[in-house]
Amino acid sequence: MKSITEAKKLAAALSSEFGCGDLHINVQMHRGDSWISIDMYQNSNEPERLLATVDFDTGARLLVDESTTLH
Repeated sequence: MKSITEAKKLAAALSSEFGCGDLHINVQMHRGDSWISIDMYQNSNEPERLLATVDFDTGARLLVDESTTLH
């Protein structure tokens, strides 16, 4: 996913600029009557990994998939 690659670059830039270790980024997007939320977490012990969860709030409360680690 191109957006995850760009998020990893943003996480690296923010960590470098502010000298922080762990990083947590939360993005919420409104589409029609629905919300899409992306939670991203970067652990300072594994800076090459960005853990992310995506929640599609469609109002139907459907389980899209189990949590998956994106690389």
